[in-house]
Amino acid sequence: MKSYEDILEFYKIKNELVDFSYFNETKEKFIDLQIYNKKEDLEYELSLLQDLIDFYKYDGGFNIEEIKDINHELKKLEILGSYLEAIDLLNIRINLAIYRKSQNRAKAVKEKYKKINDIFSLNIDTREMEKVIDEIIDEKANIKDEANSNILDIRRQKKIINQNIKEKIENIFNDPNLQNAIDNKIITTRNDRYVINIKSDFKGLIKGIEHDRSSSGNSVFIEPLSIVSLNNKMREYESREREEIRRLLIRLSEYLRKNRDDIKNVFETIKNLDFLNAKVLFSNKYECNIAKIAQKPILNIVDARHPLLDKNKVVPLSFSLLEDQRIMLITGPNTGGKTVTLKVAGLLTLMTLSGLSIPASDKTVIGMFDNVLADIGDEQSIEQNLSSFSSHVRSISHLVDVCTSKSLVLLDELGSGTDPTEGSAFAMAIIDYLRDKKVFGIITTHYSEVKAHAFESENIKSASMEFDVATLSPTYRLIEGIPGESNALIIAKNYGISDEIIKNAKSYISDDNKRVEKMILAIKSQNDILEKKNKEIEDLKLELEDKKKELDYEISNLKMQKEKIIEESIQKADEYIRQMQNKAKSLIDKINKEESNKENIKDAQRNINMLYDSIREDKKKIKDKTKLNKEKIDFKVGEEVYVKTINQNAIIINIVENKNSVQIQAGILKLLVPIAEIKKIDKKNVAKKRGSISYKASGTKHEIDVRGKYAEDAIHEIEAFLDKATLGGYHSVYIIHGKGTMVLRSKIREYLKESAYVNDFFDANETEGGKGCTIVNLK
Repeated sequence: MKSYEDILEFYKIKNELVDFSYFNETKEKFIDLQIYNKKEDLEYELSLLQDLIDFYKYDGGFNIEEIKDINHELKKLEILGSYLEAIDLLNIRINLAIYRKSQNRAKAVKEKYKKINDIFSLNIDTREMEKVIDEIIDEKANIKDEANSNILDIRRQKKIINQNIKEKIENIFNDPNLQNAIDNKIITTRNDRYVINIKSDFKGLIKGIEHDRSSSGNSVFIEPLSIVSLNNKMREYESREREEIRRLLIRLSEYLRKNRDDIKNVFETIKNLDFLNAKVLFSNKYECNIAKIAQKPILNIVDARHPLLDKNKVVPLSFSLLEDQRIMLITGPNTGGKTVTLKVAGLLTLMTLSGLSIPASDKTVIGMFDNVLADIGDEQSIEQNLSSFSSHVRSISHLVDVCTSKSLVLLDELGSGTDPTEGSAFAMAIIDYLRDKKVFGIITTHYSEVKAHAFESENIKSASMEFDVATLSPTYRLIEGIPGESNALIIAKNYGISDEIIKNAKSYISDDNKRVEKMILAIKSQNDILEKKNKEIEDLKLELEDKKKELDYEISNLKMQKEKIIEESIQKADEYIRQMQNKAKSLIDKINKEESNKENIKDAQRNINMLYDSIREDKKKIKDKTKLNKEKIDFKVGEEVYVKTINQNAIIINIVENKNSVQIQAGILKLLVPIAEIKKIDKKNVAKKRGSISYKASGTKHEIDVRGKYAEDAIHEIEAFLDKATLGGYHSVYIIHGKGTMVLRSKIREYLKESAYVNDFFDANETEGGKGCTIVNLK
């Protein structure tokens, strides 16, 4: 008896996945593919697959075509004393590079595709291993000349010897006395030694060692005595080269042996990529989607098709099995699509529960079934000497024993292969048993009694495969809620059977069957009307969706234009603010240069306040792209804060609540600024920075310590520091940058030469830090 998966031809799906796989282990994994038992595990796998499908579709996916199976190499690394050949090293190097590039691709799109980065959860850095291998092996698995100095010297000597051999042989080829003796002027090798091809009749003309004869015996391969010593030297250097390469490979193998766990984990990740890549390629080939998963075992199949049938010739199927109607009985003509419907239901359920995408709408919902059980087709076995009915009964007997309320049962032509009366009775009894056991099932039949029984029973849904009487052919459309009509007499009449015979045949139909047929006709007529209305509604819905797309596109364009205008306005405002800040700094410089009195300070204060009023007014006219944080910030008088507009710290001396502003003291100047322009200072960081100033012996406070920082960050901090020092009235300050490589010192001094704040600068004396500290005199 075939397995249920084989009956549903799930093995054909697995074979497709096998063909998309690179590694044998991946192929075996697909062959042994099992359904998930936990909903959360299945949903994660399908969510990851959805991310990968989108990643491949919109962002190119992973390129793993060159991946190598390195099981052999890993086994070698397990054996102490063994070493890897150059080709082994190249295979490992290829995998390391593919892992690194794939990991970087995953990191680049992790915000867009949340799950993909999980594939590289170990986060292995392969760059050092790649570098070590690259120093020795080239892309064709050759040992590089630069691998070490000995190999380079040996190969130089070999090149010189090789050239000497060629010159001596060329002299022989050009000897006029030997022109008739030379068979062809081609340098070749025999027994790893250079030889020339001489006609047998003239071999006595050249002194040398005979190494071989041609198959015809007309020529011999002779090593001239003039190159014997050179050939000996060449063999010697080749032996030395092999030994040097062996030592090199041993050393490199020992290095990789220490990193074997990382190499193995990289390989495991690559095998997983192979597995996932095959799923994506299958999905793309068959235009699949990811079904939604329900905890309860239900089916809601939408626009599904059999994955192995030509999609251009298949009519999509839609049907459902829900809590209140767990069994669906399908009737209809032979070759009308009943069996295909069963296989689609079973196959798509198995595929989804195994973590695969399916050829159906993404609106499809499949529940957590514990098993899919099927009796489809004629499983008659000549060797077992079983009739068709006996074979079916044997299969059904096992099926009803193992099925549960979470099983999906598929039965094709239930009760066929025996006396129709008994077959119908058997079919109805099986249906009642499955219904009472609350099993989910799809069953096909052509018996009128079974059809009538299902139609009149609760919790059983009737369905039929549509048949076009006009063309006498099935349409392959599944219609839920309507049992199939009996078309035998209509077909007979269309094929020319006389009315008398048709009338007589009808007289033999029981009253119950006639009543059922009339009910079916009435329901079908009503269903046709509903389908027509649904079609009109669907067309209207599509039209509205098209209109919505057009409006969404227009809105999107308007938003882009709006954002562009706002961006340009912000840039203009920022430029204007920079100009105002420069004017403010000029006023401050003027105060510092002149002998400032109270009137000068007040006058400058008024000018600066006017500038800030101008800035605030202009900013109100521009809508920022992002919303301001409206959360109330609790500032206090006397608190030190950072002022964004002037890019420095200041002390709050007054809070003006009705204007949502604060008055700040920055050096000798007082300013009124909006609360939105200030922010709190991280006291921990401030304390840490202040605590780190201990480089100079003098211990003065007008200093900044930028040791260990990047030049760009250090200069940014120094600029703010000089600005604050100027406002504070300092004449000189200390910049502590340390000695190190002197790069930071050099960059800072380049900046100081161009700074508008600086008059001059020089090294501190040795007690204050020497060349590790620069003293700056301010203007």
